[in-house]
Parts: sequence; C-alpha cells; structure tokens
Amino acid sequence: MRKIKNLLSIPFGSNLIFRSFEKILQKSSGGYILSFHDLSPKSFEAQVECLKPCIPIALDELIRRYKSGKNIDNCFAITFDDGVETTIKENWNVCKKNNWPVTFYLPTDYLNGNNLPFQKIQLLENSLENKIYELPSILDKEQKQITKSKLITYLKDIIYIKDYQYVKKYLDFFLGLIPKKSNIKNYDYFMPKAIDWSEVKDISKNELSSFQSHGVTHTASSALSQNELENEMIESKELIEDCTGQKVNSFCYPYGSKKSISELSISLASKHFDYSTTLLKGRLRPNLNLHYLPRIDFYEENTNSFVKMKVLLS
Repeated sequence: MRKIKNLLSIPFGSNLIFRSFEKILQKSSGGYILSFHDLSPKSFEAQVECLKPCIPIALDELIRRYKSGKNIDNCFAITFDDGVETTIKENWNVCKKNNWPVTFYLPTDYLNGNNLPFQKIQLLENSLENKIYELPSILDKEQKQITKSKLITYLKDIIYIKDYQYVKKYLDFFLGLIPKKSNIKNYDYFMPKAIDWSEVKDISKNELSSFQSHGVTHTASSALSQNELENEMIESKELIEDCTGQKVNSFCYPYGSKKSISELSISLASKHFDYSTTLLKGRLRPNLNLHYLPRIDFYEENTNSFVKMKVLLS
C-alpha cells in the first residue's frame, strides 16, 4: 500500500501540477499543522522544503492568526511528538539553520526515565520468541492462549483505548519474558533515550523553539478518569514550565485518534490550555474547535511528492 501511494503521488512532485490542483480544489487557503515523530533530519528538511512557497511560522502565531480571522494562506506550523533525544536534537539543528519555528510536544514521564508504551511494544515484537503465549490470569478471568502476532496486534490496539495501569500490567508481564537488555540486539533502537531536561532548557532559550504538553504517561485521554486526566495535564504543564520558564498553553492528545479523545478530555483541555492538537488529518478550516485541531502527519518513508499530495488532499 505504501508503494502504491508513493507511485500515485509522483505527478504531484511537479510544482505546476501541484499548484494547478490547488486552484482546482480551492486548497490554497487554510493554514495547516504538520506532525512529525521519528525521522532523519535529511528527510525532515526535504519534506518541509518541498512545500515552498508555503512557509513555516510559529504554532502560536498560526493559531493567533486563525482565531482572529487573519489570512493564513500558505502558512503552516511544524510540530514534533514524543521527545526522542536524537529526533529533537538533529531536527532542531535543521530548524535553526533554516530559521523555522518548531513546537516539541513532550510526554514528561518519558523524560523522567520511563519509555513509551509503543516503544515497549516494538521491543516485544523484535525480542519475543515466535510461539504461543498464555495471557496472564491476573488480567483475565480465564487464561487464554495467543500467538505472538496476535499478541502484538492486541497490545497495539489496547494502548489506544485502555488506561495506564491496564496497559502497564500487560507490558510488564511480557517484558519479563524477553532476554536481559545486554543480550538484545538493537535495544537502543527500539527503546530510544528521551531528551534530557537540561537539553530542553538549553533549546528553549531560542525563541524559535517551543516545548508543550503531551501528557505525563502517554496514555490515551479517553481511557482516563477526570482526576487522572487532569493530573496528567497539570503535572506535565508545570514540569515543562519549571524547566523552560516559558508558558505551556498547548496540549497534544496522546495517539491523537478519535477513539483516544473523549468529550471529557476536550473539556478539560479547554480548561487548562489555549488550544489542543490531534492526529486527525485536515487544515484549519473556519469554526473548528480549538481543542480538536487537525494535523497532517509525515514519516521517514514518505516521498516529497506524497507529502505534497497529502497536503493537497487534506
């Protein structure tokens, strides 16, 4: 499917075709927010550059213009999720070089030493033996057998809908079945180090950068109680503000899908932040909920022509 999409996007590599379709589809108006996770600085720079003459502006500035009804044609904001050290540091250098404002969304528990749930699942997928497993009876009324592939699929599904303790118990149980860290090939690839708080503080001194909240534990907002969710928002906000000395006014919902974002989470986000972002594809059209803003996500494997096609169709 990935190859097919990249092939279909080839014509949009031409600026003439891209701009022509923009006019036909009336897509030249309406700014947008880009979302990145783990990708190389080379790919990141190329993907942003291919969108010229559209230019990146600060996320805060984009939202201010949007709220006030000012023109945001040909403008977009750059955001990175999750706080992986190499991703932030290498792509921050690209942003500095090009004078591009950038927002980094941080899950603070990761910076305090606890790897993210999906990173642990990647480690399990790489390290568990390919055999039948018994689901732990402490989590199910009756033990059930499951293949490794179905187990990984199940784990990838539950992180979008289950609470922190439920997910942690499952992950901890199966992490206990893999070899010791020193015996795992490419451990650091699957469990990458988070950026250090001291590095966040240093980068935050540059006005091109902004560090904002991605919660504490990177748990799906829809799976949390009101108290749990409010604690995630307040604690992460305070930790980042204490580190940077800058206001934290934006929240990025972990996972960012419809099933991971409840009406309660939208309500609480509006109480503690000025605006909030999802991973639902789209542009900043009129009358959007400021706490349910769309973003357009891109990854290492996306070609420049695919980037342009996805922006065009968003």
